[in-house]
Amino acid sequence: MGVLKKTAVLCLGLWGFSSLAFSSGVVTATALSVSGKSAYVQALASYREGDWVSAISFLRRAVSDESTSTDDTWFMLINSEMYAQSYRSALEDCNTFLSRFEESPLASYVQYQKGRALHFTGRNDDAVIVLSDFCHQNVGHALYASALYWIAECFFEDYSFDTARSLYERVVSEFPDDEKVGDSQFKLSLISQREREEKLLYLLKMTGEESLSAREEYEKQLRQYQTEDVQTLRRELNTASERIAELEEELSNANRAVSASASPSENAEQTQVSAPSSVADTDGDSADKNRSLAELKEKADLVERLLLQSLINESSSGGAE
Repeated sequence: MGVLKKTAVLCLGLWGFSSLAFSSGVVTATALSVSGKSAYVQALASYREGDWVSAISFLRRAVSDESTSTDDTWFMLINSEMYAQSYRSALEDCNTFLSRFEESPLASYVQYQKGRALHFTGRNDDAVIVLSDFCHQNVGHALYASALYWIAECFFEDYSFDTARSLYERVVSEFPDDEKVGDSQFKLSLISQREREEKLLYLLKMTGEESLSAREEYEKQLRQYQTEDVQTLRRELNTASERIAELEEELSNANRAVSASASPSENAEQTQVSAPSSVADTDGDSADKNRSLAELKEKADLVERLLLQSLINESSSGGAE
């Protein structure tokens, strides 16, 4: 996806900003065209900085202008809405994109985002259909493993753990270098934890109060599993925290580098248009890092809440003794 973001940035250079010749018959159309291009340029800056609310506002203005209402602009708008968690708006814009730009090379990426938007709006059955179609139609796609992961998330959320586990296992075994492997392994550990607890509860129910030793053995095993779960969650949280710190440092360095490369005497819009490919690469890399940072923070928050709950459970078990 980063390649397409860079492409969207470079496409701006094709428009340019030459001197405007005004005549009575074309003033209105020219003014509208400049407005769209100006909004697009400002959107690029906001997008690079991870300011999704501003990016959405500027891109919404850009797509309302015929001269800048392209598949690239709509694609950036959808991505910005997904990052900002405006999933309902993203879903509507995905449908608009797929009806207007069916033959666009970005259509498969928008189909993927539509599946995610459906999942985040609670329509898991529809999300599974859209993401499954994406996988069938795009074998070998860069987002194939991610699509499998989000299908698994739909089943996990609906408590279909066996199906979810098989999909998480596919991501881990078939795509060992994909960024979704770590998240899949984490969810597999949660499923295993749940299965262990259900097994122990079943054994306790079967034995009832007839065997005190069986109950003691159950409590012993439960405490052991809780301790193991706490250790696993702590490792997950430490790893996520370290990666968050690395990404924040990389983004800070990248932003300083971009600021240093800009000439203070140049007009901001002209700088965006004439930026070399190295700056465009930086824009794409920064957007990718912002996305990874947002996902990591979301995961760290989940792990921290699970860790807190596990510590509470462990404490309760200890107090019961």
